[in-house]
Amino acid sequence: MIKVNSNPIYLLFLTFLSTVLFFGCQKDELRQFTTDLAINQRIVQLADSAASTKIQIYSEDNWTIETQAKDSVWLTVPVNSGSGKKLIDISVTSNAGNLPRAQTLFIKSGNKTDSVSIQQKGLVPTLAIVDEELKAIAGGGTMRTAINTNIPFELMKVEKTTLADGDLDWVTDLNIEEGYLYLKVAASTQPSIRQGKLMFSYLDALNVLVKDSIMISQQVKGAYENAKPVSFDEVRMKGEGEIMEDIYIEGIIINDKGGNNVALNRNAAANKHTIDRTPTSVTAYIQSLDGRQAFKIETATAGDNIFDRNQKVKLWLKGSKLNKHSAPEFITISGVQSLQVMEQNALATQLQPRERFMSELTDRDLFTYVKLKDVEISVPSGAYSNINEGYVNRASVYPLNLRDIRGNSLYALFNVDVPYRRDGRRVPQGSGNFAGILVYEEIERYGTQIGRYAIRPQHETDITLQENRESGFSKVHVEWSRFKDEHESSPTAAQNPLTPDIGTGKIYRSGYDPLNFTAASGIYKTGDFNGLLQEPTTVKGAVANGGWGARNWWNEDKNRGEAWVVEMSTSGISKQLSLQVEGNVDVGGPRNFVVEWNTNSDMDDSNWKHVADFTFQDITQWSNTLISQVPGYKVVNINLPVDLLNKSKVFVRLKVKDKAAGTLTNPVGGTLVNSANCRLGHLSIKYNK
Repeated sequence: MIKVNSNPIYLLFLTFLSTVLFFGCQKDELRQFTTDLAINQRIVQLADSAASTKIQIYSEDNWTIETQAKDSVWLTVPVNSGSGKKLIDISVTSNAGNLPRAQTLFIKSGNKTDSVSIQQKGLVPTLAIVDEELKAIAGGGTMRTAINTNIPFELMKVEKTTLADGDLDWVTDLNIEEGYLYLKVAASTQPSIRQGKLMFSYLDALNVLVKDSIMISQQVKGAYENAKPVSFDEVRMKGEGEIMEDIYIEGIIINDKGGNNVALNRNAAANKHTIDRTPTSVTAYIQSLDGRQAFKIETATAGDNIFDRNQKVKLWLKGSKLNKHSAPEFITISGVQSLQVMEQNALATQLQPRERFMSELTDRDLFTYVKLKDVEISVPSGAYSNINEGYVNRASVYPLNLRDIRGNSLYALFNVDVPYRRDGRRVPQGSGNFAGILVYEEIERYGTQIGRYAIRPQHETDITLQENRESGFSKVHVEWSRFKDEHESSPTAAQNPLTPDIGTGKIYRSGYDPLNFTAASGIYKTGDFNGLLQEPTTVKGAVANGGWGARNWWNEDKNRGEAWVVEMSTSGISKQLSLQVEGNVDVGGPRNFVVEWNTNSDMDDSNWKHVADFTFQDITQWSNTLISQVPGYKVVNINLPVDLLNKSKVFVRLKVKDKAAGTLTNPVGGTLVNSANCRLGHLSIKYNK
């Protein structure tokens, strides 16, 4: 047996000696390190901007560089061959606005090959199908569903399978165009519903996988072989309730399936943070073939809504429910299922709206596609939807007031889902035409009763207004659109912050010194929400000096309300004037107003003449948002009587009518509080040129 010295010092010496001997033997090999071929990295990832990088090649022999695609123009390698160790420059062009991309470079030397992947970032791939299921009729046909994707269809992987893992050969002609997934379903003679699934996926150059799927269900044929056709007028004559007769109507669908401005989506009654979009998902409008009337359709489920714009359909009515509304008169057919669609075929040409002046509209026009002639936006500032964007999930719709050349007005409705409602562009300032589906809707947030008719544009192309104000039919007599706060830093810059933007006149609050601009006892600046979101001075659309406000709206000594007062001359004007005003109030502020005019400014004079009544709504409260509170201003348009024309001096007042006010929990359950503010963001008086 060999005895080993266990002395620590001795063991340390042996370790040192063996290390010296080992490296002494290997010294020459380390100095002469060689390799047939190597590179310093396998993956290079670059930003989406134009960039450059370097690749280190190690080789003792000649080498070449080859790419996967000879026609690649975004990646430049100035050297494609060489010898020995070399640092290679690589550059890429900008990929901003495109999906990520990649190119593999192959470096070859002798019988050795190595590779490096050059990857460039880009758009994050998106793939989301709106519907979870499409329900086809037994007769088949072309269907579509909205899809949100930035991936070309030809780059997607598509898998088709039945629920039994068979071939989904009855679904063909898949394509994606202008935000919609199109597919064709073959006619079915099966005695039971057949179902399948379409699965779409895409793996980008950075190995990010996105995918989505949709179920396809095809109904069995309904028992409508003996159904009899009836006219829309015959349906109107029937009583309310379930339709028991074996009948059908034929008409044209005038809205996009799942469109973003089809119907009024709802919020919860209080403290809402989300919008219920069920109404949009189940609503369609079917117009008679002659275009003279239409019905609203509400399907049983979103999947049953297989209707699409510009389709001629036969709709079996048996089993659905007929609902009637009076003042205005209209029909809703609810509980409609997809198997009740007997036929659906796309029209060869696009349906055109019928042209109407507002004064020509009748209840029979409700739910039809109309074009309003010679209209303009009553308060043409900001965007189509001027709200505090912080409340975008609590305010499902904005009513934009329109007025026409004949002196009538109504609201155009824009759901918050409309993509162009606030896209960085200002609204057109001039006049023109405005098309859409004519509807009747009650909107609590803007006073419930917003008018007998309203209009919902279906596409931005429905709005054909001139861009410039000079191209409109209106002549502005006097207008205020902001509080000119320049006077705060330089008193000489603006003697009165409520100097009109256009024309000559005065605006003040009764009972106040007209030149008092303090918050306690005068008019003071407040905000507006007509800013464009891209402007650096706006936050959520807010403009700090966009409006003006005042408090103390009830005169207890005289037991009457105070008023906003406009003083002006109407000398030489022979055409009817109209008043446009936008405003809101604090919770506890005055809600009910009356418009009056006089040639005397005395508030207690008995000669004030009534023009119209209107309401302002409470401004939204973050902690407890009621369904009756507005996240911006409400706009009203009121025609003034011809009796006040051609006067050297005339006064128009917006007087508080009573002490009715809202509370934090009730829109009308309180009494006016004098510390509450009433705000205006715009006031103008116009007449036709």
